[in-house]
Amino acid sequence: MLAETKLNKDKLEPFLKFEEEFQNLTSGIELAKEFDDLDSAREARNTFEKLGKDLESFELITLLDSPSDSKNAYMTVQAGAGGTEACDWAGMLYRMYNRWAEQKDFKVTVTDYQDGEEAGISSASLKIEGPYAYGYLKAERGVHRLVRISPFDSAGKRHTSFASIDVTPEIDDTIEIDQPPFSPMYSAQIRSSRTFLEKQIPSSP
Repeated sequence: MLAETKLNKDKLEPFLKFEEEFQNLTSGIELAKEFDDLDSAREARNTFEKLGKDLESFELITLLDSPSDSKNAYMTVQAGAGGTEACDWAGMLYRMYNRWAEQKDFKVTVTDYQDGEEAGISSASLKIEGPYAYGYLKAERGVHRLVRISPFDSAGKRHTSFASIDVTPEIDDTIEIDQPPFSPMYSAQIRSSRTFLEKQIPSSP
């Protein structure tokens, strides 16, 4: 119950902040138009662009309403068919997911790691801790394919390599209580106003 309440609060607080910033932005546009102030108009445009990016991230969070989406995630990267090529491909995926987690300020713990015979990795297991880690990563589950000219083939032939990704949520003993998901209607209201704002804010010279 407390966990669900916190999650809903975490979704509501950004919306309230968006509402305040939206009102400030509208006031700034009106002042820029009234006094024909180009600097204020530029500042309003920068604020608008930032607000748009923040809104996109917020909208994604509102879609992650499954009970497991907010959990930490366990990820396994496994080289498939393709020998050295597959191990190299698995290593590339492993590094990519690590960089993604670092950019999100998520904590990554390597729980298992096996090098490939010549390059890359044979397999690796990670625990990724952060808000909605599982929700973000669950769509990565499956087989990933890479087709390229192999750097390991002296004949320069094209190779197809495979690596599998498995993602599971961290399970705890939290009691689940059904609550209606946070409605994205407020996000839609803000989004519908973007066209109006774009017409009101002059383009940068």
